[in-house]
Amino acid sequence: MNLSEKKPEDVIKPEFLGKYRELHEDIWFRLSHINTTIIILEKILQSPLQFFQQSETIFWRTVCWNSVWASIVLIHALTNDKPKYTYTLRRFKNDILKWLKDSKKEEFSQILEKHEFDQTTNTIMEKISQIRHKELAHREFKNNCFPNPRGITVSEIRRVYNDIKKLFDACSFGIEYDTTLYPTGTCGGKPIEKDIDKIIYILCNLTEEEIKIVENSGKNNTDNRG
Repeated sequence: MNLSEKKPEDVIKPEFLGKYRELHEDIWFRLSHINTTIIILEKILQSPLQFFQQSETIFWRTVCWNSVWASIVLIHALTNDKPKYTYTLRRFKNDILKWLKDSKKEEFSQILEKHEFDQTTNTIMEKISQIRHKELAHREFKNNCFPNPRGITVSEIRRVYNDIKKLFDACSFGIEYDTTLYPTGTCGGKPIEKDIDKIIYILCNLTEEEIKIVENSGKNNTDNRG
């Protein structure tokens, strides 16, 4: 039986088992937040909303940008944070290796080697950290100018997330989990519909009369507040 089929209590020393479960849950939640944010981004970008006039999509473009920025900050915190008081996936991996039962260390080390990030993923992660450092958490201004904008795509963010999750899977042993805040499974034989799907469907299928009703409702609310 390989490590992926074993339970944490079968491979981790008892002194660290409780802390392992606590740390695993923390990283699981952070991964779920990142993945759910990416899912929402992908849904918006793949929807007919992108064909609306720019003046009509300020809200959605703001949602997209905020989601990209949130993903950048969360991925950096999970992978590349440097202060000693922060906790990253790499630190989790090293703690597991330290507290793993001696008979399992060689096999776990071999598994970790298979999940090392490749050059492409490392390059994207470095770009993510630079955007976080110079444009989000801080606003770099050197030599009397701002840095050139660093572009990043949703597909690049998705790639990094997928590789991070593979490493987390290796550190989870036999624990079963879903890294999304959306419920999984089916209802009535069909996949459970996501709220973002419902929202996009409604917005893209409003009649002109319904759009006018929504616009007038918003105007009336503004007038009442005035």
